Amino acid sequence: MAKTNNLFSKMRKNILKKNEDAIIDLTEPKIWASSGNYVLNHILSGKFSRGYPAGRITQIFGDSGAGKSYLQARAIAEAQKNGYMVAVIDSEQAVSQDYLEKVGVNIDPDMLMTVQVHTVEQTQDMMIEVLEGVKEEQKALGGTDELKLMLIVDSLGALTSAKALDNAEKGHHAADMGTKAKALTNMFNQTVQKIGATNCVCIVTNHGAMEVGVMFPVMKPKGGQCTEYMPSISLRVTKGKIKPADLAELEYMYDSPIPKHLNSLGIVARIELYKSRFTRPFRKVQIMIPYDFGLPEFAGAFDYLKDNGIIVDGSRKGYYNFSDIPQDKDFSRKQFIKDGWANMIMDHLLEQESKCHMYDFIMKSSDEVAAEVSANADMISEEINDSVKD
Repeated sequence: MAKTNNLFSKMRKNILKKNEDAIIDLTEPKIWASSGNYVLNHILSGKFSRGYPAGRITQIFGDSGAGKSYLQARAIAEAQKNGYMVAVIDSEQAVSQDYLEKVGVNIDPDMLMTVQVHTVEQTQDMMIEVLEGVKEEQKALGGTDELKLMLIVDSLGALTSAKALDNAEKGHHAADMGTKAKALTNMFNQTVQKIGATNCVCIVTNHGAMEVGVMFPVMKPKGGQCTEYMPSISLRVTKGKIKPADLAELEYMYDSPIPKHLNSLGIVARIELYKSRFTRPFRKVQIMIPYDFGLPEFAGAFDYLKDNGIIVDGSRKGYYNFSDIPQDKDFSRKQFIKDGWANMIMDHLLEQESKCHMYDFIMKSSDEVAAEVSANADMISEEINDSVKD
């Protein structure tokens, strides 16, 4: 057995000499960049204390105006707090300096670089340029931990291929015969290993499109099969509706009265874990994102914890308690954040995670729970009717 171990040790050294980008042996991300929201962290990684994985690609796709850019902006702000340099490759010319500053992003050019692109090929070149530059700097500094990078591509859906652009400039208006999908496949193939070698946190946004020609269509990311296979995590984001109950979770943030019109408050993002290599897929949550200050850390936490049995019904209707450590006093939804219950509960969950406890929920949304209750009620009534007939 010792000889075999020595043989593999020599092989590893030889491989690394020939290819510095080679990633040897089974590895899990050692660094996770917080999303700025506890629930979103858990959906992404299976832990409230983690978030976006380093060395992997995370894709956020979905409806227009559903909140993809808001999630991205909060990720940038959180990354900068933790010493990351951030590079944004922008194909939509939609990065708002005012909004980024409003949610806490440092727009100093030394900390945030934005590059405008039009084609997939330009995006690939920019990604390689950034990743190679970071790799050289990391090598000079002595390791990937000495320089941390978050790389964002916003978005794949607005990119075109160089061939399609050339045809358009020549006045040829033929349909794109898969050139963009091929270019995206090549882009991912050329960059995925460099992302891993630099421990870069890479987030790409994308448009979503409903399947065609199937009985039960679902929304999938645009751009061909590579957009489904290459990311380690894919989040599907659709639009939700603002509910009056959401106001209870926002009151503690406003120094002045909350705007009276619900639609002026912000948007509601319905987030579903479409794919993950780290935790159970298909977790769901609905998160309200205010326009005034971006994604709050406890947004969506009450419903998520209640749906998964962490928050349970109290002794009175409309009041709740904590299942892990039952409290003498119950709390209402309005008191959850305002009176410190959210902090107390989350501190406990984070402490348990630090002791290697996993809150591995099999996620059911409130709508699914209600549907199951309704289905069970129908089933009972059918059984009663059958017994009467007999």
